Amino acid sequence: MPAHTGAAPTVSLQPRPAAGRYAYRATASRQQPSHCGERGEHGEHGEHAKLAHALRVHRQLLSHAASAIRTLSAARNELIAQAIEDGITPATVSAVTGENVKAVRVIALAYDDLHPSGLPRSARLSGLQAKSDELRAAETRRDHITGRREALIVTALRNQVCDDLELASLTGLTPDHIRRAGRGIART
Repeated sequence: MPAHTGAAPTVSLQPRPAAGRYAYRATASRQQPSHCGERGEHGEHGEHAKLAHALRVHRQLLSHAASAIRTLSAARNELIAQAIEDGITPATVSAVTGENVKAVRVIALAYDDLHPSGLPRSARLSGLQAKSDELRAAETRRDHITGRREALIVTALRNQVCDDLELASLTGLTPDHIRRAGRGIART
């Protein structure tokens, strides 16, 4: 059977085995998938591949950062509730964590099964301060990654390497967010 050069796989039928069945053998297509923004020039394909890879990496990094923030927030909230249960005032906890007093009270009310720990006040506050600092550092890392992702989106839109829908797919954002990010950008 002659080699097929289209997008469908090449199929060859083998002679029927004794049981009367046929063997299906397919080979991968040699045609490369079309990328958005590709105009047949090798440089643009390379730029597309680099931007697509960078956007996928940033999406993964943001996912990890969000997971770390959730974990740290839960741990810090439990420490806040335990500090209130240990008799530390909401104003003191607010000053240590940077949360407002109302938020501290709401967090403390969410944990109703805690008992006094017996830890000294200074140990409780130093642990709370350390966890709050870790959370702020994780939020700063997330904001930095988000800023770099936005810069990559602007670069892709400016150079017309990808369209809005592909950028939305690569970043995990909505096409509307991509359109808003692209407003006012001079495209080459």
